[in-house]
Amino acid sequence: MADGGGITVRPCRADDERGVLELFQRSFGRPLSAEHWRWKLLRPSTIENAWLATSENKPIFHYAGIPTRFLLAQAPVDMMVSVDTMTAPEFRRRGLLTQVAAQVYAAWRAAQVAFVIGLPNQQWGSRAAALGWERLFPLQWLVRPLRPEAILARRLNLPVLARVAAPGRLWNRFLDRRLRSDHGLQLMAIGNADQAFDQLWQRCKSDWMFSTVRDSAWIDWRFFSAPSRSYQVTLARRGGVPAGYAVHTHGGAAARTHACLAELFVGRADTATRDALLREVLGKVQEEGADWLSALAIPGTPLFRRLRQLGFIPQQAFSVQLVPLRDGLPLDLMREPDHWSLSGADFDVV
Repeated sequence: MADGGGITVRPCRADDERGVLELFQRSFGRPLSAEHWRWKLLRPSTIENAWLATSENKPIFHYAGIPTRFLLAQAPVDMMVSVDTMTAPEFRRRGLLTQVAAQVYAAWRAAQVAFVIGLPNQQWGSRAAALGWERLFPLQWLVRPLRPEAILARRLNLPVLARVAAPGRLWNRFLDRRLRSDHGLQLMAIGNADQAFDQLWQRCKSDWMFSTVRDSAWIDWRFFSAPSRSYQVTLARRGGVPAGYAVHTHGGAAARTHACLAELFVGRADTATRDALLREVLGKVQEEGADWLSALAIPGTPLFRRLRQLGFIPQQAFSVQLVPLRDGLPLDLMREPDHWSLSGADFDVV
């Protein structure tokens, strides 16, 4: 599709890889590996999900979505997670977002995609509303300091403070006592996505009206096949039956010992398994020497409130938004966070 001004809009091809990676570097000022781009966007799908605008055969704008199976009021549908919107610096402020996204949404609508979900940033401005983005609710970062002495030593450039570890250990012990123990649970580190995750999804999926299909195929792709991060997955069983899982990642020294709780999935009412998994993750990252643990949660939800009780401090928030592509979406219900199973792992921010 050409606009008459020498700009062509079309789906990405395999031979666009180098140009897309260069565009990412120019747009965001950091590299993107070919492996990560392929993992995230070149997934098997019948829907063209990654799109380019080109000028003189060079990529100048990229718009993409991750094809995702989704449970919409207990009915399976296809949706897209909006990612990697990028523009070559010399082509900014020319309306490419409006032009390309409108064409892409039309193609996705024709392919029976129900909606697009994402975290539009402030740079989109009024264009988000013009493209039909509807605000749902916020998704907020929370941070739990684990080694306050190390954080303070780094900020004040006083390494000697890092040796004063006793107050931090006492504070962690005090907070972690708020977590209930369940001796009937068995917790195990998992190295692959087996049928236990399918069993858990089938048992828990009716707890929410809206959720990514969190079956073994999604778990395998999202966590075990990711090329750029190493995720640790912990599965909880009760009487041999899968009860929930937690996923965390630890950046180590390169990320200033920042650990992240990427996902926590349990039955809605199973607070005992939730607490046990939180205790396990907190214990692991403290043993690994993390200075802090971050997590994403929706304000006002039970998980958010529990994290606050455990010493997590609210930080930056995103606005979760969607573009309806199918008529009749229950938007009023979708604006209610309690109807959702949603985490940072639904997007590409963890």
